[in-house]
Amino acid sequence: MAAERTSSVALVAVDDTVLAQLVRAAITDAGADEVTPPLTAGRAWTSARVGWLRDFHRVRRPGLAGPTGEGTWAVVVDELVVGSVRLKHTDEPGVLETGIWLTRGARGRGVGGAATAAALRQAASLGASGVRADTTAANAGALAVLRRFGFHLTLSDGGQDVRALLLFDPERDRCK
Repeated sequence: MAAERTSSVALVAVDDTVLAQLVRAAITDAGADEVTPPLTAGRAWTSARVGWLRDFHRVRRPGLAGPTGEGTWAVVVDELVVGSVRLKHTDEPGVLETGIWLTRGARGRGVGGAATAAALRQAASLGASGVRADTTAANAGALAVLRRFGFHLTLSDGGQDVRALLLFDPERDRCK
């Protein structure tokens, strides 16, 4: 199993075994709206949402070179799957978009920062010139992580949404 390590946090390829663990983590310790788009009425996990989550990761197994132009990894802490991170091509050449979700039990423990650092290293190793992330102005945890890594934050949608951009400095490794 290929893995990227940051202390006790690893990004692991999502094969069928890891996917089963990822789905279990999502439905037992994360809100459906935190992991999937609003596919069904209400905020509960439904078979449609679980199916979407499985399909989302399966079709992204070929990674950035595949038909979706996106790759995903499970976030693993001490051999326990606690979320996922993704990288995706954008319309801006060289800039990849990242996204992350974590189980409630993994939040507030530095896992998001470690997983973001691993995703930034992964993006740099793939030749990216920068990484973009989108979140909401209310997501204090995500904003703190993005600021810590030096992302430039821009408000949009009347101050509700935040677009974050980190351009890699070729003279200095900004991904540590």
